[in-house]
Amino acid sequence: MEVKIPSRESLLWLLANGLPPAGPFPLRSTDPDPGLFGAGSVTWRVMREPLLLLGASRALLLQVAHPLVAQGALDHSDFANDAVGRFQRTVAWVTSVVFGTADEARQATGEVNRRHRRVVGTIPAEHATPTWQAGSGYRAQDPDLVLWVHASLVDSMLATHNAMVGGLSSRQQDRFVREWDQVVRMMGLPQGSGWTGITDLRSWMDALVRRGVAVPSAGSRAVADVILVPRLGMRGPRGLAELTGFITAGLLPKTIRRHYGIAWTPAHELAHGGLRVSLRTMGPVLPRALRVSPVYEFAVARAARELAKRPALLDRLVTQPRLA
Repeated sequence: MEVKIPSRESLLWLLANGLPPAGPFPLRSTDPDPGLFGAGSVTWRVMREPLLLLGASRALLLQVAHPLVAQGALDHSDFANDAVGRFQRTVAWVTSVVFGTADEARQATGEVNRRHRRVVGTIPAEHATPTWQAGSGYRAQDPDLVLWVHASLVDSMLATHNAMVGGLSSRQQDRFVREWDQVVRMMGLPQGSGWTGITDLRSWMDALVRRGVAVPSAGSRAVADVILVPRLGMRGPRGLAELTGFITAGLLPKTIRRHYGIAWTPAHELAHGGLRVSLRTMGPVLPRALRVSPVYEFAVARAARELAKRPALLDRLVTQPRLA
């Protein structure tokens, strides 16, 4: 699978115009409840960064590297024809969990759990692997699949932040992983299902890859073909689609990228490294819309009891264009 090295102009265009619209503002409550995490959490520090959206496709490709997850996506979602809608629904769930009140987080996750009850099926022969043979069954609420999907999301948020923003210590990354344990429990898994930190999480994921449990299938590659050559209806030149695919491929773990059959040369690595350095260097001088999410500002103002007292602030945050 070929991924083209984009031009610098594509990066500048992306920063100037943004990714696909994030959809309607997902939070409604002005209750001062800080939600699952709160202002002192590493999660709020990480997730306030709009540039984290550059890792959204990385998370999806890591999730569907598990053949059973990929088959569920192929059988039960219309991501190929409704990529923007799927993107917006995912953003809305993540936003509700991270920045919503505890009630909003529970409601959003409850809806995801209800949808997942219907996601069951089997692997067809053309998507079989040495580990997952034809007829192997999948169920979205299988604890092993829930854990893999969750780990892929947490790992991708940290990997993208480290690459595009930077500044987190190992201790903060470990705390971030542990903060997300409560989300695992909301998804129906018992206490203690998570990991002690980022090294523990990545060791667990690496073990599944080595054992062949989470190695991309033909079904996984069918999803990757859509993701790496985005059909998101984005404005702008074709180079923009090449840029988003290039960013995604470069953020993937090397082993997963190789299993996907993505051609990645030293020139690719050099260009991707230059892009990462450029974004980290430009970070402090980027427009505020690319540095701080309005949803984060909403949550901070809500927790400080400011929204009820300042209706103009509430209106500005809810109506402000945003990436996430």
